[in-house]
Amino acid sequence: MCSIPEIMCAEKQRFMDGEKDVAIISEAASSGISLQSDRRARNQRRRVHITLELPWSADRAIQQFGRTHRSNQVNAPEYIFLISDLAGERRFASIVAKRLESLGALTHGDRRATETRDLSRFNIDNKYGRAALEATMKTIMGYEAPLVPPPQDYKGDFFKDVADALVGVGLICNSENMPGVLMLDKDYNNMSKFLNRILGMPVDLQNRLFKYFTDTLNAIITQAKKSGRFDMGILDLGTAGENVKRVKLYTFLRKHATGVATTELHIVHVERGMSWEEVMDRYSELTGSREGFYLSHQIRNGKQTAILAVAVEGAKGKKDTEKNKKDQFYTIYRPNTGLQLRQETLGELEKKYKKVSADEAESHWSQQYNSSVSTCSHAYWRGNCKNVTLGLDCEVGLRRRTYNVLAGSVLSVWARVENVLAAKTGHNSKMQVVRLRTGEGVKIVGTLIPKSCVEPLRDALSADAEKTDEQTF
Repeated sequence: MCSIPEIMCAEKQRFMDGEKDVAIISEAASSGISLQSDRRARNQRRRVHITLELPWSADRAIQQFGRTHRSNQVNAPEYIFLISDLAGERRFASIVAKRLESLGALTHGDRRATETRDLSRFNIDNKYGRAALEATMKTIMGYEAPLVPPPQDYKGDFFKDVADALVGVGLICNSENMPGVLMLDKDYNNMSKFLNRILGMPVDLQNRLFKYFTDTLNAIITQAKKSGRFDMGILDLGTAGENVKRVKLYTFLRKHATGVATTELHIVHVERGMSWEEVMDRYSELTGSREGFYLSHQIRNGKQTAILAVAVEGAKGKKDTEKNKKDQFYTIYRPNTGLQLRQETLGELEKKYKKVSADEAESHWSQQYNSSVSTCSHAYWRGNCKNVTLGLDCEVGLRRRTYNVLAGSVLSVWARVENVLAAKTGHNSKMQVVRLRTGEGVKIVGTLIPKSCVEPLRDALSADAEKTDEQTF
């Protein structure tokens, strides 16, 4: 029996029968209404739920979204949130998104949800968002070099103008101990305060600042994924342009109640460096007078650092003044780690490097490229590494990293895997799911196994396997 007024009950039924295509509900009138694509209803089309205004309360948001997202539905709904272009408005979505994620509602509860359609992309108040905000504010103050370049089409000094505006809204203030000296407010990395205060800035500058913040956030997340430190999802190997190659495959066949289970241990190399031939291909495309190879002024262990600097697109067309030349941003390539996340201005480059010809850079580039197969940066530049001396592995600066991925029927041997991991790494070891695609097109999804556990795990899986096979590629 319908618990709402008769006319509303009739209108709701017309929508569920497909006689009407649009249902308009308010927060007050939405209680008790079920509008999902129910298996028992004639209208089983996917619901497109458009929210004109996000409520302040996450509990109320759940009630509203739950009108079209309920059990026994044929299709999960698609949600569309209308938010203005004003950067400060993102605080509304951020607050609700954070609350919803903490409740585990809708954002990750539906196995059919995708990363691009859930509310989590609006949640910037997390550890990555706070790190990006801290990096942004310190860059504006000149404490740190920028992770990403400022807007190239901005007329004027972007960081200075933003700093002046932030003084006006109280995020940058005068020092109590040193009058006349500006410093960051004590809560400068508070996301809610940042999003509230920037509403007091001119709209254009406010939006550009927020865009610079989100670009910094994307750069930090990209770097975390590239280094394998991103802990919000599956680790993707080879997504940053690295070459992924499977070098060995151990296959273990085991009989069980319903047939034969296959467990696979893949040994994979991920190559992220650039050979001399590869960097010369990139070098041949350069046209700028200041683009090209650079060698470090500093000499360490009888060696110099060789890099390739490529001007960032967008600023090349600026007026060719001396200031613009110094402020031009460059993308950096290194022999052992390839494309670098952090971009540097010409002024910063010239403090540490001198421009050289390709012939002068070749020996330095090739030497580091060849050594970085097995020699970490500590040993290469200092002559020794503390970790290696202690018999530990060190992968800092290596161009080739090895990953051991256990795939196939993992659950059938999970007890053995747990025993090996507990014996070698302790009970608090964190399992990381990895997804990769090799250069030959082979797709692998599995869990990472630490190097110290590979041999014991092979022995444990071989002990009761019907057949063990080893392949080298």
